[in-house]
Amino acid sequence: MFIRPRDASAFSIFKWKRHGESSVTAGLLQDVPPEIELSDYRRIPSPGSESPSGLLNGESVNVEPIVDLDLFFERLYSYYCEKGLWCIIIKWIVELLSLGFTICFSGFFLLYVDWNGLRNAKCGMEAVESGMKPCDLAKEALHQHPLTPLTLSKAIIVGYLGIFSIYWIFCFLRFFAQLKDTLEIRQFYYNSLHVTDNEIQTMPWAKILEKVVLLQSSRQLCVVKDLTAHDMVMRLMRKENYLIGMLNKGVLAFPISQWVPGAGPTVKSGTDGTQYRLILTKTLEWTLNWCILQSMFDRII
Repeated sequence: MFIRPRDASAFSIFKWKRHGESSVTAGLLQDVPPEIELSDYRRIPSPGSESPSGLLNGESVNVEPIVDLDLFFERLYSYYCEKGLWCIIIKWIVELLSLGFTICFSGFFLLYVDWNGLRNAKCGMEAVESGMKPCDLAKEALHQHPLTPLTLSKAIIVGYLGIFSIYWIFCFLRFFAQLKDTLEIRQFYYNSLHVTDNEIQTMPWAKILEKVVLLQSSRQLCVVKDLTAHDMVMRLMRKENYLIGMLNKGVLAFPISQWVPGAGPTVKSGTDGTQYRLILTKTLEWTLNWCILQSMFDRII
């Protein structure tokens, strides 16, 4: 059996509620077995550490521990949800084209089109009826030099286009940066799980988890224990589970009116009759995730 040192301070996090600790944290952690620590799943074996359980029986196990299981399972699940490599690449290309079209479209209509000239231009049947020579719509409705003169409104438009152009370049470079990780996950699906992109289209996620669990008989993903399907799902969903726990405990209930956009049902009432309603907008969810949850599950721990 794999033996690890006992740390009293680490065990106390799960056994005793500290002074001033939130009831939500205590309630969410009280069902976690004390012998399992989140940091243990990332621990890489030292040269003098004992072997995994399978090696004691003389089995030959390919020990290739994954340094960051959180990131690995997130990429594994993301690849499954996006249904394969070509679907991911096509999605990225469409996103880049859509953003590029939006930038070009906005620049053309905000800088090149002369809306006053277009409104006053008489072309086609209007020019024939008034006895005038038909105009050239391109000359009447388009600026030959859109930035002359450079006004405050044009400067704001140029700044807007510049910011989104920089964002487009960032997305373009991110495409190549993420492609390497995507190819590694694809290789894991093909070589380790023996699942092709065509099979992912119709295969349920539970079947993928079953294959990952069976894979541990020949490849050790975690040096602490053999992961079950429940362990993998809990690692994927633990941030969401904390948010659900906050909602269930009424931590995100505020004394707001029912007319406030995003206000949910009433969960409790104060002594003075004030009603506390749940609220979890996308902005609040992003803030909690960025300020609290990301730090709670920091990958450098």
